[in-house]
Amino acid sequence: MSLPAALTSVSPLAAWLAQQMAPLSVSDEWRFALDLAVCETATNIIRHALHEDGERRFTVEFIAAASGVMLRFTDAGDPFPADCLAAARDNPLFDIDPLAESGRGVKLILSYVDTFIAENREGENVTVLEKRMSG
Repeated sequence: MSLPAALTSVSPLAAWLAQQMAPLSVSDEWRFALDLAVCETATNIIRHALHEDGERRFTVEFIAAASGVMLRFTDAGDPFPADCLAAARDNPLFDIDPLAESGRGVKLILSYVDTFIAENREGENVTVLEKRMSG
């Protein structure tokens, strides 16, 4: 799926994700967790990598297997700040001011998926979310 870098893309993405998840035998809680992580990832890409420039686009792929699902986002925007991800992942006490306008999303994503990878490969950002079926 290819979407413009506009916050209005989050709703169609959520609807598409619901269709992709429909045949899966998972709980509503599991679906909610993945939906939240996917929408937060997309929002981060739209706001921080592509700066809400509706002329720019990002793509999302959904791959389901017996063991779980993987979503792969790609964009040609600013790279994800590796230090932010490392701090959130490596420090269990890492916390963002709950009143801050941004910054809580990384912790949310990490809380709701089993794998969160953000890399820059030859000028293209690749963000991968994985969630096991059990969980």
